[in-house]
Amino acid sequence: MRVVICGDTHFGAVFGLGKTMPDGINTRVRDYENSFNKIVDYCIDEAVDVFVQTGDLFDSRSPLPEHMSIVDSCIKRLSNAGISTMIIMGNHDYRKSGTNFSSSITSLASNDYLNVRVLLEPEVIEVDNGSDSMNILLIPYRDKRMYDGGGAEASSSKYNEHIRGMLDGISNSNPTIAIGHNFYYEGSYNDYGGAEILADTKAFSDCDMVAMGHQHNFRIVRKKNPMTIYTGSMDKLNFGDSNIDKYFIDYDSLNKKVLFKKVASRGLIDFSINLVGTPISDIDKSIVDKISNIDAEDSIVRVKVSVDESSFSAVNKEYIENKLYSMGAFFVSRVIVESVSERIVRDLSVLDHNNDYDIFKAFVESQDIKDDIKKSILKYGKEVME
Repeated sequence: MRVVICGDTHFGAVFGLGKTMPDGINTRVRDYENSFNKIVDYCIDEAVDVFVQTGDLFDSRSPLPEHMSIVDSCIKRLSNAGISTMIIMGNHDYRKSGTNFSSSITSLASNDYLNVRVLLEPEVIEVDNGSDSMNILLIPYRDKRMYDGGGAEASSSKYNEHIRGMLDGISNSNPTIAIGHNFYYEGSYNDYGGAEILADTKAFSDCDMVAMGHQHNFRIVRKKNPMTIYTGSMDKLNFGDSNIDKYFIDYDSLNKKVLFKKVASRGLIDFSINLVGTPISDIDKSIVDKISNIDAEDSIVRVKVSVDESSFSAVNKEYIENKLYSMGAFFVSRVIVESVSERIVRDLSVLDHNNDYDIFKAFVESQDIKDDIKKSILKYGKEVME
C-alpha cells in the first residue's frame, strides 16, 4: 500500500508574505493552496491508497471560513479520487477549555465527505486496498493535561505507555506505521522549555516507520528500528525557511520503501545590500548592480540595505521595490534601510595626566583646529577652571 504523509500546512499563516486580493484571500494562502493541490495531484496521479496530514491544518485556532473552504476543496479532491484521507489535530488546531478541549477541524465540511476522517484522539486504523493491508497508528497532539498533568517526564512516560499499549493491542500481522504531532525525546525532557510531551522512539519499536509533525524543519531523526522522521511544515512559513527545502513522504508498505518528495512551492528570497562607504551619487547605480545578481522571478522578496548615516535619505525604498517588480518578483515583502554610524575611536591617553587642566589641555591639543583658536580655548578654559 502507498501512503502519502503531508506535514503541517498552517493555512492562514501570512506573516507579511503576501497581499490581499479582491476576493479577500491573501496571496500567501493561495500559495499554500497551490502547494497542497500539487501534493493532491501527486496522490491522484500515483493512485496512492492513503493520505495523512500531520496536524496544524490551520495556523489559527479560529480559522477564517474562507480558509476552511479552501482546505475543504482540496480534501474533496482526495475523497472523490477514492483516497482514504486522514487529518489529525495539531496544537494549532487545539483549543483548551478547562479539563476539556475542542478543535476547529471538527467544523470542516470534509467531515461528511466519503473516505475522510478527522481525528482528535489516538486511534489505530487498519486500511485495505483489496490486495494489501496495513495499520496506521494516528496520534493527534497530546499535552500534559491529557495525562493527568505532572511534569514533562511523567506525562511523557504515560504518553509512551499509551502508545505502547495501542501497538500491543494490534492483533494482525500487517505492517504498521505511526503518524503524530508531538516532539521526539532526544536526551532531555527540558527540551522545548520542559513543557512538551516527548515521544520516545522506543515506544514505537514494532513500527516500520514513525513520522511526526509539530517540528517545522524536515529531519530524519533515526534511520532504522524504526525509521523516525520529522515531516517538517508543508511550505516555507517565513524567511527563516528561505533556504530550507520542504518535503512530503511517500511510503510503500509492500517493500517498506520511503521516498522524500520535494514540495514545489514559491521561493522566498532574503538578501542584504551593503552600501557603507558608497558616495551618495553612486547609491542608485550600486543598488541596481547588487539587485541584478538576484533571481527574483516569481518569488517573495525581502531586502535590507545598509548605508552610511549621511546617505540614509538617498535610499529610495519605492525605487528598490519597483526595480524588484520589474525583475519579476511576485511580492516585495519589505525593504529595510539601516543607517550605519561611523565608529569614533576615542583617545583615552589624555586621562593619564595628573589634573583636570592638563587633561583638558591634552584633549584640546589633540583636535584638528587652528593654533590660535587652541590658544584662546586654553586661555579661557584655564580661567573657568580656576
